[in-house]
Amino acid sequence: MPTASDCVELIQQRIYLLPTGRGLFLIITAILLLLVGVNYQLSLAYVVAFLLAGLMQAALLASYRNLSGLLVRSGRSPHTRPGETLSFPVTVTSPDRERSGIRLTAVLRGARVVTSPLTAAADAVTPTAIATPIPEQSDARGIVPLGRITVESRAPYGLVRAWSYVHFDWIGIIEPTPESPAPPLPLSAGDDDGHSARTAMHVAHDPDSLREYVAGDSLKRVAWKQVAKSGRWYTRTGDSGARQEIDLNWQATQLADTEARLSRMASWVIRADNEGCAYTLSLPNGRLEMADGAQQLADAMLLLAIYPKRHEEIGGLR
Repeated sequence: MPTASDCVELIQQRIYLLPTGRGLFLIITAILLLLVGVNYQLSLAYVVAFLLAGLMQAALLASYRNLSGLLVRSGRSPHTRPGETLSFPVTVTSPDRERSGIRLTAVLRGARVVTSPLTAAADAVTPTAIATPIPEQSDARGIVPLGRITVESRAPYGLVRAWSYVHFDWIGIIEPTPESPAPPLPLSAGDDDGHSARTAMHVAHDPDSLREYVAGDSLKRVAWKQVAKSGRWYTRTGDSGARQEIDLNWQATQLADTEARLSRMASWVIRADNEGCAYTLSLPNGRLEMADGAQQLADAMLLLAIYPKRHEEIGGLR
């Protein structure tokens, strides 16, 4: 079952061992040598057979210890678009000693993905990623769950395959491709000055007040003069100059195809953010209230990506 935890430790009950093809050949060779020694009373055959058996036993223990105690952690849910790469960040930590030859395998969108062999240094975090390219197709948009991850190793001798399963409750998000070239922002028909009836222009008459910059604040509201003077970041809290407010709604696209609608709305959202506009977003699967900035953009693109599901209906978002 998938776990909501962001960290899984590989303990004894999670680790499985089986001989590889090379290991099976070694076992068969040892058995044949033992039979030869019994039938012909050859001491050398006994010696070699027992040496091979000891080597196999050492390989079993070494392969088990190569995985035992490893910590596997998940990262943030990746966001991408069709034509790009969806990459789930994973870190592997060895709390006591160096481990080598570790591979992670998972199935993404029906394709088996295998990472390059890892060497996890002692008491260090080793990053890797389970990644797959996303085709440039409109129907590629949506939610991509990461299924069960197989952590395996055949080090140090290649005679035994040791593996364990890690299954996070974890999804990736493929956002719709914005329409290109970007269409103009939606304006209400019949408005002579070219602004939507819902669009408002606010002009400040009082000087802006400043506060400390918080991650996610729009860069268009950063007080750059104060940043240059003091070296510290500040954000304007007043309505300096003008701020345009726009309603972005499902009906305004005037398109019949669902993916084309989502593509146009994604283009509007990005354009509104680039132009420093505050906006609402109204979709059949949810609504965002009037806001601007990086967080509003992220929430809007997520709502477009998961359509027709609502935000509360999806799990595994990290």
